[in-house]
Amino acid sequence: MKIQLCKKFIHHDMLEKKLSKAFPDATIMTKSCIDMCKVCKNKPAASVHGEKLKAKDIAKLISKIEKA
Repeated sequence: MKIQLCKKFIHHDMLEKKLSKAFPDATIMTKSCIDMCKVCKNKPAASVHGEKLKAKDIAKLISKIEKA
């Protein structure tokens, strides 16, 4: 699984750590932009296989990624 994160998210380090624990086999990359402007600064957001996902908190984003 390929997960891309935006470096503009305030807690992107914490998000990356939690995602690597939840998905140890996934390739997690932090990019400068994932084309989700205004969302990724305040809320956790990720691009998984080209599908853009967002959530209110990190735990909800992880559950959305599991379903994707």
